[in-house]
Amino acid sequence: MKRSIAGFTVGILGSLALSPAAWSGEVVRLKAGNVRLESLGHTLLPSQRLPFAQEPRYFVVQFSQAVTPQDLARLQSAGVTVQSYLPDDAFLVSGTRARVESLLALLPNLREVALFQAEWRVSPDLLQGPLSVFSQKAVSLYLSLGKGEIQEQVALWVRAVDGVEKVLGQGQDLVVRANPAAIEGLSRIEGVTWIQRLPQIVSWDLPVDEPAPQENPVMAEPPALSGFESGTRIMNFEQAWQKGFTGKGQTVSISDTGADTGKLDEIHKDLSNTVAGFAVGFGATSWADSNGHGTHVMGSVGGNGALSQGKVRGGAYEAKLIINGLWSPIMDNLAFPQDFSKILSGSVKEGALINTNSWGNPNALGVYDSLANKVDTYLFEHPEMLILFAAGNSGQDANGDGHIDGGSVSSPSTAKNVLTIGASENLISQGGIQKKLGEMRDGAKKWGVEPLKSDTLSNHVDGVAAFSSRGPTEDGRTKPELVAPGTNILSTRSHHPKASPMWGEYSADYVWAGGTSMATPLAAGAAAVTRQYLMEKFTLTQPTGALVKAAMIHSAKDMFPGQYGSTGATQEFKTPRPNSDEGYGRVDMGALTSWGSSTWVADETQGLQVSEEKSWNVEVAQGATLRATLTYVDAPAAANARKALVNDLDLQVVGPAGEVKSLEDRSNNTEMLELKGLSAGTYRVVVKAINVPQGKQGRQPYAIVVSQE
Repeated sequence: MKRSIAGFTVGILGSLALSPAAWSGEVVRLKAGNVRLESLGHTLLPSQRLPFAQEPRYFVVQFSQAVTPQDLARLQSAGVTVQSYLPDDAFLVSGTRARVESLLALLPNLREVALFQAEWRVSPDLLQGPLSVFSQKAVSLYLSLGKGEIQEQVALWVRAVDGVEKVLGQGQDLVVRANPAAIEGLSRIEGVTWIQRLPQIVSWDLPVDEPAPQENPVMAEPPALSGFESGTRIMNFEQAWQKGFTGKGQTVSISDTGADTGKLDEIHKDLSNTVAGFAVGFGATSWADSNGHGTHVMGSVGGNGALSQGKVRGGAYEAKLIINGLWSPIMDNLAFPQDFSKILSGSVKEGALINTNSWGNPNALGVYDSLANKVDTYLFEHPEMLILFAAGNSGQDANGDGHIDGGSVSSPSTAKNVLTIGASENLISQGGIQKKLGEMRDGAKKWGVEPLKSDTLSNHVDGVAAFSSRGPTEDGRTKPELVAPGTNILSTRSHHPKASPMWGEYSADYVWAGGTSMATPLAAGAAAVTRQYLMEKFTLTQPTGALVKAAMIHSAKDMFPGQYGSTGATQEFKTPRPNSDEGYGRVDMGALTSWGSSTWVADETQGLQVSEEKSWNVEVAQGATLRATLTYVDAPAAANARKALVNDLDLQVVGPAGEVKSLEDRSNNTEMLELKGLSAGTYRVVVKAINVPQGKQGRQPYAIVVSQE
């Protein structure tokens, strides 16, 4: 029997068919709420009059079971455009109403079809809470447009809405300055699929009070170095270097404020392995670093230590470096096109397959938004790449319980496919910032309760820095995945006359700094060394970004219970890894480059269809630990979806007697099973495809690392 399309509720604050429960294939999980499409009814509420007429072209179609490749093929053959996946088992599609109605006859397992409603296109934080736009005179908005939309045409419709002041193109999308009252009209435009605040981009070096000159004097003869200053020693880089794994043959791009004076023939001697630079910031004609942040970051990735007799080196000191300068002389700040194809195009042509970013949006904590969607989209289309992002510096103890609160990871480090890095502590007692946390800027407010109040920044290698942003994300995903030293890190100093001394000068060529900005490039250096190791040990010509990510996670050191003891209320981490503080642990290059014959990897680029599985047998010795780590590059999620996971793979270990260990994780695209004290026998490691609604030709590729100890 033919069914009609469910009704269209248009008032932004109007009633929605929301459900507190969530059953697969029965509700659509949106940030606006869980919606039962069949409960919407058919009443059309009065709408604002606009100076243009539009027929509905965007619809939500929901299936009654897991979507198959055949379902997707039928959708496309019907002449509709699949815009994005919506959990559970639904898609946002565009096309004529007649074509969409024809799907009801073409697809026997189609549960329901509904108009894509205005409420579903608006980020909830615009309408409620302390940041509500209704408390402001005007707001800068980011409007995501559907696939196939003509930007110029949508811009005309946007300009026709009352209260719109300014409209600018941003890639395929639009940036709009408007009165908050205009949001309702903007949400009715068919070409617009999502409306959120314009991301505010900051670098993730922690701002601190300027150190007094006597604390960090510039000496003619700088003090002796202990070996911990760069942060590499805690990550056991020396063990990797001694084996010849120095990043040689790898190329890393750094998207940041620039590098030194912006001239290859005059660049800081520690950065002489820089092979190219690109000016990407708005209005930029040079990649010079007038800030100082980018130069420091580059030194941590791959500085060669030329001016310190090799004592202050980056993690991949023989890798080639490329800078993508994001600094805008017009804005005198980080300002650049939010299109990763444009940001990375030059460096990718130069061979960079690892990219690191120490910036993010402090106003988008824990959320999967349009910026996270963009980086996930880029990686889904370029699985050979690995992109790293700093988690942010929003960690604080707002409720005064002596523990850092969760939910503060910033976008776009909330993206699924990036490797998100938090900051652990370095081991430095002199130089940089040595104040107690309670005495730092806003310290009494953020960290004013013991054991935080009296702690210092760099006194315990198994602690996470108090400022480091914690997970989980709003939809429950584990972020950050890894941590690396990010307090009192010594690295290269920009010689630009305007460059900041950061956390204090060590010499004319090196400065101290701290933040997840400093941890992330160290992890990027580790990624370059990891890629070199995978290529040489396993004779892989092109390991995927997923495999590099899996290898780093697999070999990380669990820092549980943290820095404040193993019992009682002061214990830093509540559970062993993975947790919301350290993720899967601290990067350990000694462990990674010491794998023996009992460790193997699989880079499954063909992948699995829904309900398929692949397994490997592993002979386990009595009392051994079996560890398996799975990761994959998932399809990008819709910014208006409540759950970011699209394709769902499960990791299982089946024991000799048939017993099954499985996480049945429905949120993350990284899983680790760590089974200790096992009985001897044959164990089967299984990867199973639970749901693949948006795969590559219907399949989800993945990478896996397995070892026993």
